[in-house]
Amino acid sequence: MRVFPISGIAAGYEGLTTATAVGFTSTVIAPTTGDFVGKKARAAIISVEVADIRFTINGTTPTLTAGTAVGHLLEKGNYYEIKGEKNVENFKCINAVNASGALVKCTILF
Repeated sequence: MRVFPISGIAAGYEGLTTATAVGFTSTVIAPTTGDFVGKKARAAIISVEVADIRFTINGTTPTLTAGTAVGHLLEKGNYYEIKGEKNVENFKCINAVNASGALVKCTILF
C-alpha cells in the first residue's frame, strides 16, 4: 500500500456501481450549491470494493470484452488517485468481468 499526501480539500463523496460504464455525477465534481460553487474538482481518490474494474480518464468508454478490453484494470482492494480537472471530468469505469457487481468509493478534492 502506498501512502500519499492529499492536496486539496475533500468536499465531495460518491459511490458508483459499475454494471454499465459510469463516471462521476456532474454536480459532485462541479457543485451548484455549497462552498465550491463555480469550481471544478482538482482530484479524486477512488477505491474498489467487491470486484475489479476497468477505468479510463480520457473520455473513452471502458469495456469488459475478453481479449479486447479498453481501460486500465484496477483490482478489488486497491485505490487510485486521479489528478487534474479534465481527468476527473473524463473518468469512467465499468466492471472488469460481466455482472461482477463492482463498487467504487470516491472522494472528490477541490
